[in-house]
Amino acid sequence: MLEEISRSTPAVMSGTGQEVARLLHQTPEQKTVAVTFPDGEHGRAAERVVRQAMEFLPQLIRERQQETLNKLTDAFLVGVTSHKWPANRPERASKPKQRR
Repeated sequence: MLEEISRSTPAVMSGTGQEVARLLHQTPEQKTVAVTFPDGEHGRAAERVVRQAMEFLPQLIRERQQETLNKLTDAFLVGVTSHKWPANRPERASKPKQRR
């Protein structure tokens, strides 16, 4: 999913139903969400908000995925990081020195 978001830029289309339908035919494989408003003033205001939100969507998704990955990593590694080595464990032998 992240690759899809990274490769594609979300598009906000606005206009009449017919105008938007023509634009949608150019991108048939993309997921589409449509919102209708009873008047142009509300529609223009919503369009501005949606356009601004769409600018941050890829970054927001990447951040959420990274947070999830961090939580999973922490959960899997909790057993490894909390393991205490015995105090009398054998030391690693150093490499033998080469004679010249």
